Amino acid sequence: MQVVDIRWRPSGGRGEYEHVPSGLLLERNVVVNALVLNGALIRTDVWGRIRDGKPRLRRENRNDRAILNLPNLIAALALLPDPKREDGGAAIFPLADKNYVISSISFEVQDGENGEAICTPLRMKILHDSGEIDLFARLQRVGDLLSSDFLPEAMRNDATDFLSLVEKGLASVELRRVADRLMGWVVGDSKAAAFLDAPSEIVLDVAASGESSNLKIDEMGADETRRRLRTHFKIDRSRKIRKAKVANFLGLHGAVYCENCSFDFSRKYGARGAGFIEVHHVVPLAALLPSTVTYLSDLLLLCANCHRMVHRKRPDLTPHELKSITQ
Repeated sequence: MQVVDIRWRPSGGRGEYEHVPSGLLLERNVVVNALVLNGALIRTDVWGRIRDGKPRLRRENRNDRAILNLPNLIAALALLPDPKREDGGAAIFPLADKNYVISSISFEVQDGENGEAICTPLRMKILHDSGEIDLFARLQRVGDLLSSDFLPEAMRNDATDFLSLVEKGLASVELRRVADRLMGWVVGDSKAAAFLDAPSEIVLDVAASGESSNLKIDEMGADETRRRLRTHFKIDRSRKIRKAKVANFLGLHGAVYCENCSFDFSRKYGARGAGFIEVHHVVPLAALLPSTVTYLSDLLLLCANCHRMVHRKRPDLTPHELKSITQ
């Protein structure tokens, strides 16, 4: 699989985008595999160029405001707010129009007709935030949401217009306008928002950074919840991330115990308590980016007592605050 990263870099106050590796998009027109509709391709006016020795993205019609630039097109397809290009120095949550910068977008690249680069969105990062949005899953959810029976009557025309624009394959600013109306509905409907913003289901194997945990563990991204769209929403708890965390901890330490107070259920309750522990999100799901990837180092194994104390009052205790109380 060939993967290219579209990366933001500061330039003259506004910033611009480069493609890495440099040769994958060079002198090729970028065509986006929209994913919200099977087989839908959106032709942009973006080309990979070398300028001042750098592999940069350039639009053929840079002054045509009726055509979306590549990052803005991806945000509109994913029903995310419109990004800006100026660095404000911080990521502001919740994301809103022109208050965040896309720092990078990863695409899988395949060869198209006439040397076109067919780019399938994979993941997105936001400047000044360590999270990562699973675009591949989110775009498919957008398609599921807009074609579902759950869609209210008032939104059906907008959904039809959105999917029609995607099918036509044009990176039109009208797509952004329709996306804004659909986003207004999603924000006001907790079930639709929960479905669309649900954490990613992908599993990633990467080396531990050591930044979010003092444990030397391999990190693995996974979905902590699973949401399926029907005529209603069914929310199932997935045990995949819990099993991965517990298995990794057991392999490293030979036992499963509370990472705060060292309580071991198997020592107290014998076979009945073997392997039992609760898994805590250090950063609450509500504070994460939409469609974000969860890593094992984002999780903490806690006994029931420690876990309840963390959540007893707002704001939740941090791992350091919990440790300082119990010691």
